[in-house]
Formats: sequence, C-alpha cells, structure tokens
Amino acid sequence: MRIDAIRLDIVESDPIVPEWRPLRTMREYPGTRAVRFGHQPYDGPTLQLGPRPVYLCLLRIQTDANLETCGFLTGSWGREQAEWEAQTFKVQWEAELVGAEALDREYLWHKLWMARRYFHLPSTAPLALIDELLWDLAGLYAHLPVHKLLGGFRDRVPAYLTETAVSYDDTLQAAERANREGYKGFKDHAMLGVATNIALAKDLRALVGDDLALMHDPVQQYSLDDAIIVGQALERFGYLWIEEPLQEFDIRGLKRLSEALDLPVMALESLPGNPYLAVPYLTAGAIDIVRQTGLGITGQMKLANLAQMFGLNCHGGNPHVVAAIRNDDWWEVPAWTWRPADRVVTTAAASLIRDTTTVRDGYMYVPQTSGLGREIEWAEIEARTVATF
Repeated sequence: MRIDAIRLDIVESDPIVPEWRPLRTMREYPGTRAVRFGHQPYDGPTLQLGPRPVYLCLLRIQTDANLETCGFLTGSWGREQAEWEAQTFKVQWEAELVGAEALDREYLWHKLWMARRYFHLPSTAPLALIDELLWDLAGLYAHLPVHKLLGGFRDRVPAYLTETAVSYDDTLQAAERANREGYKGFKDHAMLGVATNIALAKDLRALVGDDLALMHDPVQQYSLDDAIIVGQALERFGYLWIEEPLQEFDIRGLKRLSEALDLPVMALESLPGNPYLAVPYLTAGAIDIVRQTGLGITGQMKLANLAQMFGLNCHGGNPHVVAAIRNDDWWEVPAWTWRPADRVVTTAAASLIRDTTTVRDGYMYVPQTSGLGREIEWAEIEARTVATF
C-alpha cells in the first residue's frame, strides 16, 4: 500500500466568538528560603475578538489501496495564514511521503526522527500526527483497531481524575467528585507549600478512604529536601506515586530522591527527545515510572518497551498504546472542561473528527473499530473545504 498523495484542505468553520485567556499565571512558591516559582490558575481579563470562522488545515494521506486518513495540522483565525501553513507543509513533506510504502512505519518513523533535527522544526506535533495517521491506515488496511496491531493487551484501563493547581477546598471537592463518579484514583497538582501540601494529602486520604488511589504531581516545584519530606508523608498516607517532584534535568537529584523513598517517582514529562533521552535516567536508576512523551505511536511503543525492560511502568500517551502494553496501569482524565469559547480552534476540529475513546464506570475504553477508531465527517469536511493544495 503506497502513499499516492498528500492533500492539504483548508476547512472553514461556522463563525465563533474568539476568547483567549492564559491557563496559568506565575507566582513565588510559598514557604521557601530561596525564591522558587510555581503557578496558579489565571484569573484576569481575557482577549476577545468579534465573530469569525476558524480556518483548519487538514492533512489527508491517500493511498493506492483506496484508503485515506486525515488529521488536523493546525488552525488559524486567518485564511491566508492557514493556506500558507498548508503550502509550506506540502512543499516540505510531499517529497518525503509520496511514493513511500505506507506500511513501512518503522522506516518512516526514523526518517521523521532525523527530520526533527535536520529541518529545525519548532514543534514535533506534525511528525507525531504523520506517524499516527500511518498507524490509522494500517488498521484500516487490516480491519483491526490499532491497539490490536500493536499487540493487544486489554480493552479497558482504570481511569483517574486529575486536577490542576487549584485551591485547597477545590482540590478536596474534585477528589470527592472522583469518588462519587466511580473513578479509581485522583491526582492533585497542589502548589501550596510543603506543610500545606502535606496537610492536604492527609485530608484527601481521610476524605476518599483507602480504596481510591491517590497521586501527587507538584510540577517540579520542590527542592530535593522538600521532596523527601513530602514523599515520606505521602508514603504514610498510602499514595501511589509522586510525579515531577524536581526539575527534570536533575538526574542526580532524582536518583537521590528515588533512593530515599519507597514511593515511586515519576518523571520525564517535560523532556523532549524520548524515547532516547530516557536511557540515562533508567540506567542511573533515577526514576521509577517513565512519563510517556515518545514521538508518535511508534515512539511511544519504543519508550514503553524500554521501560518494561527495566521492570518499570510507563504512563500516558495514545489510548491505543496504553491498551496494547502491560506496563501502564492508568488513564488520566482532566477534572476541568474548557468553556466553549476557550481553545475554540480545537473545539471546531473536534466536531469533524471525533475520538471515540470513552470513559465510564471508572475505566477508559479503547475504540474497537478499525484504525484509530475515529468518526470522520467526510461529507461535512468536503462541504466546508474552501481551498485545497
């Protein structure tokens, strides 16, 4: 099955009233001798514009087997900008993809990996999209969901609710919601200072009881000494892991922390370059759980398998990867929902390509239909396409 063509469509949405606001704002982390910086939810003015359509740049990969897949590269409030991005992508990537064997995903992944460096790309997101679409084509060709092609381990994964850096009381309310709605776990991102974070952890355990798994993600806010103090407290409260406790370049600090705690330490969410950059952390014994950031589905499988060879779990990533491997025990679900006016480019795209991954009864259920299991509104996409390259 060869790639016959790549096509870039500019898809126009209905008019939307754009509104943008920062997700977070910075602040000094409380209760420390040396100044360190944390964050808190943004609460301030928003940027608003008058009604206008979103112009979505859609990548379509077409094959000689009469199979086609697609995914959104980017979106813009201006048609000219979207058309420019579509044309520049096609000039760069048509020569690399057209004529290639679509099922040679490993070959193409290594080409994408080196292009990441040689093309000086500001983001690897387009490369990850290409890899994911190649897996979609393979699933469509084989009439199998991607997680079965990857090996297949299970059809559902326990889900936990996660909350961002909100107030003490709001965190307790979110944990209560996790318990009430049947989630199997809850993760906080408390940034309230060492003593207050420990008090919150104690109250969270008392609130939810012993059956709900609890995790703490301080987003690199602690010093090594603080992380040891908090980690030892979390051990007393029966926590499952501590995530990103230190800045992730600090291999030595993470190793000392892992040695000081029985509580598993998770890291590598903010490091680009995975799966390769995980190797020094694993060989040093610096972490206990690898946060999933592999490039595309192919890269995520490489990272998960690497972690497994060290006897470690690897957490996060594409739902098909999570369902296909043995060493990822959880699916993360955000506790917050963006208002429709927020991140509207994504909202406009979601109505045309729907992810059928579902969360119910405390579990994530991976799609069972062919490929990635998405529902694509091809007719609507065609009707809304205003330019093609």
